[in-house]
Amino acid sequence: MSPLFAFQLRRVARNKQFVFFTVLLPALFTVFLTKIIGGQMPGAAQRQDVAASIMVSMMAYGAIGAALGATIRISFDRASGWLRQLRVTPVPQTQVFTVDVAVGVLLTLPSLLVVALVGRFVSGVVLGPGTWIALVVVLWAGSAAFVALGVLVGLSLDEKAAGGAIGILGVVLAALGGLWWPVEMLPEAMRGLAYALPSYWYAELGRGVVTAGPPPTVAVLAIAAYCLGFGALSVLVARRRPLHAVSG
Repeated sequence: MSPLFAFQLRRVARNKQFVFFTVLLPALFTVFLTKIIGGQMPGAAQRQDVAASIMVSMMAYGAIGAALGATIRISFDRASGWLRQLRVTPVPQTQVFTVDVAVGVLLTLPSLLVVALVGRFVSGVVLGPGTWIALVVVLWAGSAAFVALGVLVGLSLDEKAAGGAIGILGVVLAALGGLWWPVEMLPEAMRGLAYALPSYWYAELGRGVVTAGPPPTVAVLAIAAYCLGFGALSVLVARRRPLHAVSG
């Protein structure tokens, strides 16, 4: 582990607001929604299905928040002059960029694990050991698309705009992507928008693992396409606006 990676990891992970909104809040939502919605189901099998679906949605919600929150701070680091200071050290810019991506990917894991544990031991979701492992691994891998999105926003916007953007992105991806409620509850005119969002297909990865075994091929292809698209755009923006560039 490089010193820069360890420093950046500690720097983000000890942020109490980050931990609350990406780990604790999704876990609380998992319990609350399962009690409210699952309690209205007439049979145990139906309650189990609802509990599993809510758990997957909240795992996705927390991981998306962690991915965006951990990487969008690039804009704040540029504004503070931290990235400019790093330029006078032997650390190359490519390594700085790689460390930010790696931190973003790693910090999605706690949310996935905590919500999965809450789903199992509080909500009573029952899955086989292999299914639990596959669920976490698939969603962890899929979170790379949102890490790429966070990097893109962090590179593109100044710190004030980036702060607002992450709030708007979080609400849009969760509300319209079917994480807070089923897409079927949305007006018909908005369902097409939901199917165009990466958050919908991200949750579908997990739901496919829980219900059918392997994740749906269309969901895998969709998330891979978003990841490549956001990544390519990030590279283009980074070339025009290097990490060490002064904000504004």
